Amino acid sequence: MIKTKLSVAIAALGTIASTGALAQDAVPGPEVEEVVVTGSRIARDPLSTTGPITIVDSEAIQRSGVGTIDELLTQLPSMGTNGINANDNNGGQGLAFVDLRNLGSARTLVLVNGRRFVSSSSGVSSAVDMNNIPVDMIDRIEVLTDGASAVYGSDAVAGVINVVMKKSVDGVRVSARAGSTTEGGGENGDFSITFGGEGERGSFIGNISHAQRDEITYQDREWAGLRSSMSPTGNIFTDYGSFTVGEDGETLASGYTPYDIGQYMWLSGAMERTAATLNGNYSITDAVELYGEASFTTKTTNQQLAAQPMYAGNGLALTPDHMPAEVQAQLQQAWQAAEDAYQIDLAAYQAAHAAWVAQGSPKGLEPKMPVASHGTSWDSGAFDVRLRPVAGGTRDYEQTTDTYRIVTGLRGDLANGWGWDTFLSYGKNEGENSTTNSYNKAKLQQVLNGTSPIANPQFLGGIGADVIDYIRYDDKENNEYELVNVGASLTGDIEAIQFPGGALGFATGVEYREESGEFNPSVETQSGDTFGNQQDATAGEYSVTEVFAEFNLPILAGAKYAEELSADVAVRYSDFDTFGGQSTGKIGLVYAPTEDLRFRTSISTAFRAPGIYELFSGAAQSYEYLIDPCDNGTTNTTGVGANCQAAIVQSGNQVPTNIGGNPDLQPEEAKTFTAGVVWTPSFADDLSITLDYFDIEVEDAITSPDLQRILDDCYRAGIASACDRVVRNNNGAGQIVALEGALMNIGEITTKGIDIDVVQNFHYDAGQLALRAQATRLLEYEEFNSQTGQTTDRLDYIGTTDTAYVKWRGLASATWYGNGWDLGADVQHLSDGHSPYMDVPSHTYLNLKAGWDVNDATRVSAGIDNVTDREPATTSGSDWNSAYDFQGRYAWAGVSYQF
Repeated sequence: MIKTKLSVAIAALGTIASTGALAQDAVPGPEVEEVVVTGSRIARDPLSTTGPITIVDSEAIQRSGVGTIDELLTQLPSMGTNGINANDNNGGQGLAFVDLRNLGSARTLVLVNGRRFVSSSSGVSSAVDMNNIPVDMIDRIEVLTDGASAVYGSDAVAGVINVVMKKSVDGVRVSARAGSTTEGGGENGDFSITFGGEGERGSFIGNISHAQRDEITYQDREWAGLRSSMSPTGNIFTDYGSFTVGEDGETLASGYTPYDIGQYMWLSGAMERTAATLNGNYSITDAVELYGEASFTTKTTNQQLAAQPMYAGNGLALTPDHMPAEVQAQLQQAWQAAEDAYQIDLAAYQAAHAAWVAQGSPKGLEPKMPVASHGTSWDSGAFDVRLRPVAGGTRDYEQTTDTYRIVTGLRGDLANGWGWDTFLSYGKNEGENSTTNSYNKAKLQQVLNGTSPIANPQFLGGIGADVIDYIRYDDKENNEYELVNVGASLTGDIEAIQFPGGALGFATGVEYREESGEFNPSVETQSGDTFGNQQDATAGEYSVTEVFAEFNLPILAGAKYAEELSADVAVRYSDFDTFGGQSTGKIGLVYAPTEDLRFRTSISTAFRAPGIYELFSGAAQSYEYLIDPCDNGTTNTTGVGANCQAAIVQSGNQVPTNIGGNPDLQPEEAKTFTAGVVWTPSFADDLSITLDYFDIEVEDAITSPDLQRILDDCYRAGIASACDRVVRNNNGAGQIVALEGALMNIGEITTKGIDIDVVQNFHYDAGQLALRAQATRLLEYEEFNSQTGQTTDRLDYIGTTDTAYVKWRGLASATWYGNGWDLGADVQHLSDGHSPYMDVPSHTYLNLKAGWDVNDATRVSAGIDNVTDREPATTSGSDWNSAYDFQGRYAWAGVSYQF
């Protein structure tokens, strides 16, 4: 079989310890060899890479007991919290995304065996669902926290996650794992069979796995609960008070009673997944190898929310005419009481005002006139009836996705020692989403205006069963995404160009990629008849041709005060058919004055091309809380704009808005700077200390515009381009009927921080103690909007349901390796911060794990995560951030057997 530099296995201990492993081997591994690692296409000693790389090996994954790799990766301090996980029950759609540096999953490039994986999110957004990668097939995960667009192209703004799959196994390995939470819910388990064989000219490996995870409900956790102003019987909100409707539909109680909807809600969703993977290679000749990869994953995920809320703002236009006479009479009495109280206050004011005038109107002592906020009659003012049809059942969401991936290629050696590689990959993701117990707004309107077959419909006291049956439907949508990628590369040493440290390393290649996707909402959603927001269908495609070149300059090696001095230079040109050409580059430098000390730095440019959803998504309707500059009411405190055709009275404070894609979007551009030091002192065995600084600036970030600013720019500043986004009725002199809020390149993001990593192994006669401490100190995270000129400081900010820009993220571990057994503990820490509503304390989690090699064929492992049962702190009083642990104390056990 051929053995090019591209196929040499990575060194097990020394290399991993120095480049950032999650765990260490019990015994020293092979000598360090030249390998290809993430961030470069040129083979070299991984210690010589110019950017920080964290490597998570298969043993660390096995000891962790995780069912999906995102569970493990999100513990790394370099990971942000903008990814989606199982805790995102509301809107997460059963997906698992990861992101680096809090820059979002779309700015983190995910590779499998160095090649792109098809985007696999619901809809057509650009992100990879980590649930699609089977854990037992993973050899290692390489995490490069450095801009790498010059090497890999678009999307590698924050870094790259490369999942390297196992290449071969001899025999059959069966493994099973199960786990459960002590508080209930979240039970899960998986079963996996890995098989393979090795021959003189080739090898293959296959895997079939099945995994299942149950939901965690609000009722499973004492700390969780949620109450709403929408109740089954109805709450009525008027200018003169709020009222709770009794079960009889006729009795009102003053004040509204919040309703416990937590009894119907899930905290974490459920998942069932089956996957099959087959990889292999065959040496056609001693210099040419054929290789292939194939995988298929089918996945079903579920979430549950309480019944659809209905209120005036989303389409329940329930007027007094739809109410029983008893309710109308009680409302009239309540209004009359407010009117009587107002008349008493008015009389008191008039008397006080007369006395004030009689005393010469002394300044600062004028009495305040009471405000008639209750309206001119009981049915003339704002009227909002809030209902939740609990009797109709919960909103049950289900997503079924199938993901295919096929890769085939040829690689080999040339006579001059150079290596070449050609490949063709195809990936496809198909999804169908359904939501039961959805409600049709158009049919509800038919009931309200009397054009439906229902006579005397009931709303208050509980929506009638005949009404629910008439307006209820199951909402269905589907999506599809395809990726075609073909490429060829050449790598080797240019012997004609020699440096004191060796020959010039070189790699070059060309790639072509096509991506296409479509998203088809239901007929009801596209027409706007849903109680959710209206959404048009999305369909689009783009292609890109890329060429790249990379150089490794071994300037010095083995010299006095220069054990190593090398430089990396990479350039890439990408030609997109959507916006044109884009060039990126990278320069890196490694300097080791001695064998113990190594300095590294890199400067690179990166970019992210706008995705299919951002370019081609159809208009989606939204209702935003905005102030119309042409409103002459009291809410418009700055007065009517000078460019308004007419002054109007704004109909409510929610303006109909169309948000969606923009085919004129340009790519995001980024600059990345890193500088670090690696110290492996010779006076201490197996000790390494690394310190890396990062500085990332993203320009022309794609984001939604400030809609209030658009209105003000048009009607106060007279900016024509802003006025082009506003549509009014009555020939431009009436209400706003549409405000275009398509995505724009108006954002800038700056983030800076420091990564710290300390690894120490102690060797004893009885075994080995492996210690590790990793931490990331976030120094800065700012978002600037060029449209508004506003800068937002995110440092220490924790969102109500997601995102956490905490200053410190840390992970420390201690593992003892005995003779055939191991015992370890991990401590994960997130520092404190503040949400928009309250301070959020720090969170620390302790995880314990153990393993026992019963014999050469059998291994048993077990663990307890979140040993102290640390509960997530609320961020608002009724919300919890999904970055924190919702499971609580969780125990798991697994067994594997090698035939």
